[in-house]
Amino acid sequence: MGNGHQRQSSLRTRLGIIALVFLVMVLIAVGLSTLMIRSWDRTLDRRGEARAASVAVAELSLSLSDQETGIRGYLLTGDPSFLEPYRDGAMVEADIVERLHGYDLDLPGFDALVDGAVDAGEVWRADVAEPILADVADAPPDAIALERFDAVRLELDELDAAVVSHADDLADQARRMQRNVIGVLFLSALAAIFGTALAASLFRRWVLQPLAAISESARALSRDDAARLPHFDAPELQDVSDAVEQLQVSLRSARDDAVAALDGLEQSAVLAIQVRSELADEIGEMPDGWAAHTLLVPAEGVVAGDCFDIGLLDARRMYVVLIDVTGHGASAALNALKAKSQMRAALRSRRTPGAAIEWLSREMLKDERADLLTASVVVVELATGRITYANAGHPPAVLTDGDQAVVLDQTGPLVGAFPATWETHEAELPPGWTLLAHTDGLTDTIGADRERFGDDRLRTCLTTAEPVALLEGLHEAAESFRVGDRSDDLTAIAIHRAGPETPVDDHAEPAEASSSEPADDHAALPPTPGNGTITP
Repeated sequence: MGNGHQRQSSLRTRLGIIALVFLVMVLIAVGLSTLMIRSWDRTLDRRGEARAASVAVAELSLSLSDQETGIRGYLLTGDPSFLEPYRDGAMVEADIVERLHGYDLDLPGFDALVDGAVDAGEVWRADVAEPILADVADAPPDAIALERFDAVRLELDELDAAVVSHADDLADQARRMQRNVIGVLFLSALAAIFGTALAASLFRRWVLQPLAAISESARALSRDDAARLPHFDAPELQDVSDAVEQLQVSLRSARDDAVAALDGLEQSAVLAIQVRSELADEIGEMPDGWAAHTLLVPAEGVVAGDCFDIGLLDARRMYVVLIDVTGHGASAALNALKAKSQMRAALRSRRTPGAAIEWLSREMLKDERADLLTASVVVVELATGRITYANAGHPPAVLTDGDQAVVLDQTGPLVGAFPATWETHEAELPPGWTLLAHTDGLTDTIGADRERFGDDRLRTCLTTAEPVALLEGLHEAAESFRVGDRSDDLTAIAIHRAGPETPVDDHAEPAEASSSEPADDHAALPPTPGNGTITP
């Protein structure tokens, strides 16, 4: 009896030591992981502030460039309207500088770099801008003006390089911390598995002569993970029974988590397909005398940062929208989908294309998470072929009959960087001609020796006005030219107005709604691109 009692005490002690060691390992792993994750979060916050500072530096550079451009424009033309950016620039610049000084970047000399750029700007104003404003005839020589503003650019470049380098360092640091966190979690999991295996081995060794109930219970668990273990009077055997039961609970929880993760992956796949469908809606039946075809090739995965929309505003007018959000993948796709819905709402509220883009810009500036985007917006009068359009930093749309080509100019900057306005211009789409709009994923396709596909190669592909053949030819040419993986989404839309004797291609994709308005019967004439501005 004494030996049995001594063995029981020894077994409990050993199991207690094993449990204590295991608990300490878990606490160390959890504590270390928590500390590293917090440090990682702080690094990510600092990287975000560095990126915000980089954007502010870009705004400061743009403000000073606009001021310099305004002064040069006034010097060349004498038109006082050129001075508006210069007069407004001081207030804008002060706001940007205040924001820059407010960032806590932990970057040595950052404030001095900011002040250096500001001081260089003040020197340029004192030596160049103010003398010109005082008397154009006493304007300083071009060499001095160039030298003063080159000094401004140099200071801005040094400031930008320092901020970008700092952001890159923080990004590298965050990646290292992420790898360390994953490594700690992986080692913790290995330690947990090793500890569990060791405990099971000791259980076998120290409880070598268990009752038949233990063996039967173990076999029952192998057949049914819901089976219950019996109760034992011996503390050692009961500890084993409890440990095995707890292990079964953990395994069931892990299994349930794995099933839940699989369900989540399946739902994510369905969501990605739905988003892709929304980004590139299948257009319905086109109005009589009109045909359309579209192309959407994501840079990666199944969703893109580009989207398009084609539909009728009323029985007389059709709209075409093409949006390109910075970046690609799921996040850019969701932002593109949101911008598409907002643009559709703006157009259907009877805003002109330029006013619709301006409304979208104001909405985006309210959202700190919104990405920058470019957009091409066209409204077409079905009966006459007259179009009104606005272009926000997007590759220019092209009118072509397969022989001639007319480029529709940009009417404003990209959307989301800063407040701006966009003009609405007019043009004409004659019978037999096609309107082609595309994203920069086409012209920025990279070929051998890092050469871009470019606008010149695009124009050589404009050999037909038939929309299906036109887009297939452009896609084939870009793919033949491309070297390596695609770096950006590629999207294009072709809207064709049938000529008096040209039937609409039955293979072209139809639009969302139809109209009974007939196409013009007059012969195809070269379009009039125009540069008139419609007041929103």
